[in-house]
Amino acid sequence: MAMSRPDGEGRVKPVVFRQRLAFGLLGVLFLASGCQSNASKPTGLDNTRFMSLWETYGSCKAASDLNQATLHMERLSAATQLREGNEGVVLPLPTKLESLVTNPPTRFSVDVPAMAAACSLHTGQLAIQEGRTDLARDVFASVVALREKVSSYYVLQARAFLTQLERGIGGLLKTPSF
Repeated sequence: MAMSRPDGEGRVKPVVFRQRLAFGLLGVLFLASGCQSNASKPTGLDNTRFMSLWETYGSCKAASDLNQATLHMERLSAATQLREGNEGVVLPLPTKLESLVTNPPTRFSVDVPAMAAACSLHTGQLAIQEGRTDLARDVFASVVALREKVSSYYVLQARAFLTQLERGIGGLLKTPSF
């Protein structure tokens, strides 16, 4: 125990100082590595969600059955709503620090509302092919309602389909060209 006491001059012995310094550095490294290991977990979860959404989108675009396309369209639309409502992780912080910290956004590698709009257009076309003009009208109107969130390309296509629905079904089976 003589090593942990100050020597006669009031200084800590070099051996004890090195031990404390090493212990302190190990503690800092342990804390830093713990923070880094937690940061990689959401990335894996986002990748799984992204792949699931991408598969749903691909299945929707390849679907020739209206019921399947409708299910995929609803799932993509729900993912769009979920993405908007996600507030991120809430950390307990002192009030003074809360104003300086923003929640991290959920990031996807693709535009989920655009995928939902493209799937909806395809579903609307399938509805027309099956004579379900009421469903097609609702689906195209839902794309027009997304005008704030998606490219005007999808909105213009949906409006063109709605216009053609008003005129008659004759030319609806082809995608309008712009």
